[in-house]
Amino acid sequence: MKEVFRNIINILIFRNLSINQKILFFSLGSLFWLLLISSISLLTIFKMSLMSEQMVEEIVPQEKATNSVIRKLRGANISVHKIIIYNDQDSINANYSRAKERLQDCKNFLNALLNGGTVVDYSIITDLLIDRFSVYPLQNVNSRKLVEDVISRIEHLDNILDEIKSERLNKNNLNSLLEKVSYYDVTTSESIKILNQNLLNILNEWRIFEEKMYEKFNFSVLIISSVFLITALLSGAFGFLISQSLRKSVTEITDQFKKLHSGDIDLTKKLTVYSKDELGQLTTEFNKFMDALSGLSSFKKIIEEDDTIDDVYMRLARIFSEELKFDSFIIYEVSNSTNTMKVIFPKEAEGLQLYCSRDILLDCQLCRVNRTAHLISSAAYPNICKYFIEDKDVIHFCLPIITEGNVGGVVQFICAKREECDLEEFEKKIKKAMRYIQEAQPVIEAKRLMKALKESSFKDALTGLYNRRFLEESFENIVAGILRRGTILGLLMCDIDFFKQINDVYGHDTGDVVLKEIGNNIKNSVRASDLVIRFGGEEFLVLLIDSKEGNSIEIAEKIRKRIEDIKIKITGGFIQKTISIGVSEFPVDTQNFWEAIKFADVALYKAKEMGRNRVIRFTQDMWTEENY
Repeated sequence: MKEVFRNIINILIFRNLSINQKILFFSLGSLFWLLLISSISLLTIFKMSLMSEQMVEEIVPQEKATNSVIRKLRGANISVHKIIIYNDQDSINANYSRAKERLQDCKNFLNALLNGGTVVDYSIITDLLIDRFSVYPLQNVNSRKLVEDVISRIEHLDNILDEIKSERLNKNNLNSLLEKVSYYDVTTSESIKILNQNLLNILNEWRIFEEKMYEKFNFSVLIISSVFLITALLSGAFGFLISQSLRKSVTEITDQFKKLHSGDIDLTKKLTVYSKDELGQLTTEFNKFMDALSGLSSFKKIIEEDDTIDDVYMRLARIFSEELKFDSFIIYEVSNSTNTMKVIFPKEAEGLQLYCSRDILLDCQLCRVNRTAHLISSAAYPNICKYFIEDKDVIHFCLPIITEGNVGGVVQFICAKREECDLEEFEKKIKKAMRYIQEAQPVIEAKRLMKALKESSFKDALTGLYNRRFLEESFENIVAGILRRGTILGLLMCDIDFFKQINDVYGHDTGDVVLKEIGNNIKNSVRASDLVIRFGGEEFLVLLIDSKEGNSIEIAEKIRKRIEDIKIKITGGFIQKTISIGVSEFPVDTQNFWEAIKFADVALYKAKEMGRNRVIRFTQDMWTEENY
């Protein structure tokens, strides 16, 4: 029941209509009630005017006809008296005719009152038209009886008039004539009284009509006032409800924006959608915005807690594939120091055909995004990048990842062929991807900086090789891996023969050149998974990861021979140096990592004792101490 009532309210206040439609329907509703009030008012005025007009057309002619009869009866009475007064026959006949005509007019007028008709009143003296009007029949029964009574009396007067004339011409007994005249006067007077009564009846009907009109007027005013009150209440109620529904949404959105500005906001809290109008759509879009903001905020918080840059890249890749639903994309990392690029995602992409020429991996300046540091799209310009080697009709977007003011990475999104790509939808996803990239940029920059700082603390500044601190931090993981996999760790302790003579003869600068060159050649003589460490001074330690027993001697000999053969360019010419190497194996020679290093160092000193430029494998007879 409550739900039904809510639905009815929603319909009445146009909740699910647009704001324009709300205003339109509210205006139409107000106009309807205004027209209703106006119509009632106009109908009432028209009806009252019509009734008044009808009443005037009915009462006034009846009143005029009655007054005319009274006037003519009195005129006839005067003429009768003149018949008595005048002695000459012409005067008697003339007054008789006037009285006769007036009595006839009275009968005609009274018949018009009974049956309806037109009253035409001429002057008996001048024979000119005095008045002409239509008369409606009397409806009042009592009035009709009074008129009928007067008609019979006038007919009686007409007979008396004939007798008076006859006796006057014959000069009969004067007393008898006077009696007839007296009787005529009495009858005339009674007729006039009856007509006056009829006038009172007519006036009474007018009064009754006025009372009815007053009642109708009051009733109409009541109806109009009631409709006006209802209109005001409905307009006020609907206006209040509509304004409340609008105000509530606006207030909530405003409050959320204030909280967003102050930073005191719960990004997971959703606003209630109260309607389907523009404010409802605004609320829905605001909720989507908050979801996106919440997602971006959560994303940034998560990647800030990730260990490495690779973790950040992988998380970006999951966002692109799982949330944004990109089917095909590649993430490159740019190394400005080496002027190269490498594929970060997908990992297997290095073994597959990329969308771009692999030349960009060797020279990152060939990449248009890396040069321009802004988005590159083939949507508008199909041949925008000459290193894009796929079908030129395939649409691609390349976005830069900016770190430290330079391009630190590139994300390439592939849509499809131009006729198959939903470009509008794809560009929407690109914009969302850009927001995630923007959130990730400062984190990637910070982690790259931390990685650089960490690497700088673990690497020798002169040779670029790992230093002794790196070994101290990493040996436990190295040892654990060797033991877990059941393999061997070969340890080669290398020392440059007669290095002090170089510093003494050529100077320390030349000594540094020799150290760097020999360090690079040692590194290039082993696998990428092996570790080369500047152990101190002119000593280098090589860790051969997952080696085979006895294989360390072969690698050491390879290094020795390579160093013996190289010519190091120095100021004024070239120099050649040799190297002595001591070899031990973990855990073959010992279960202690640092003891294994000591054993390699012992073997190194044995090589120097035996004449230098040689490789010596540690044996137990070389170690005579109880503790290393």
